[in-house]
Amino acid sequence: MRLRVPGSLIPAWALLLLLASAAPAAPQAAGDASIVPDLSRYYDTWLWVKSEGLVATSDPETKGAGRTLILNPDLTYEFHQRRDTRDSLLCRGRYYFSEESGEGRETADFLDFEGWFEPYEHRMAADFSGRDTLLLAGEGCPNCPEHMFVRGRTASFQGAVKRGERFQRDLWDGLRIELVPTDLGWEIVVRDTTRAEENLARLTPPFHFVPNPRDIEGWHFRNQANTGPNRGDVNAPGLERWFIFSREVGRGIEPDAAAEVTEEEVERVGAQGRGALTIEEVVLTPPKPSERAGIESMRFTVAIEEARARARGTPGRP
Repeated sequence: MRLRVPGSLIPAWALLLLLASAAPAAPQAAGDASIVPDLSRYYDTWLWVKSEGLVATSDPETKGAGRTLILNPDLTYEFHQRRDTRDSLLCRGRYYFSEESGEGRETADFLDFEGWFEPYEHRMAADFSGRDTLLLAGEGCPNCPEHMFVRGRTASFQGAVKRGERFQRDLWDGLRIELVPTDLGWEIVVRDTTRAEENLARLTPPFHFVPNPRDIEGWHFRNQANTGPNRGDVNAPGLERWFIFSREVGRGIEPDAAAEVTEEEVERVGAQGRGALTIEEVVLTPPKPSERAGIESMRFTVAIEEARARARGTPGRP
């Protein structure tokens, strides 16, 4: 059951200031519920996992876009949407915290977002499932979906490589993304530096029939005869490359390279880390009939995100 909050909201910083400046009070008796709320648990980068409504469920895969909610300690927020490597700001502003409880009712937390892009959701009931999963649902909106977010990290950057060069970018907590040179281009590799021999992105689908999007090779952009651009006669990935990764790959997920990869394992990997590489400019080797083209140079943009913990209720949770 959802709770309603009085119309006036107190900014979280003002609430703390009032509590700090109040006259000294007598020691609290056992069971006194006058406890300063822990707002620090909200301050973080939150990756959108899914939105579950009465009719349908939406997630980054079905929507074709990821979303990131940033809640700052100064009580400002930003809400971003990313399609491939293209980031757009959906809304930003201040947010406010309020709490309500009553006889026979559990205490409920609410976040009120100034300038939220969906007006009917500017005030949302907030709850946690464990420490790392945040649940938000529009207050006073019976048909509003419940949004699930998980703590995470994100990065976006640009780079360039020439034939035979190796590219690498250190991210966070030992995570690294690399472009490893191959005969005709590069392979996208994600590593944990504590296990540098393992490619954490190797379970990126598909595994059969067409080239994997992690492999970037010149012939993907040429026609079958290697005389001009690929007009559709070569079945290969294009300029946008998606990949998934997880630090559990080679450990809890598919430790045996000879074992068949399961759909559940792929879902678990995708829930923990994903990224996109957009090829901004590519120079191919000269056309030679009946040969496969390579890549002389390439400029690209990368966007990558990793969940710090698996969201409660996502595939693969024990």
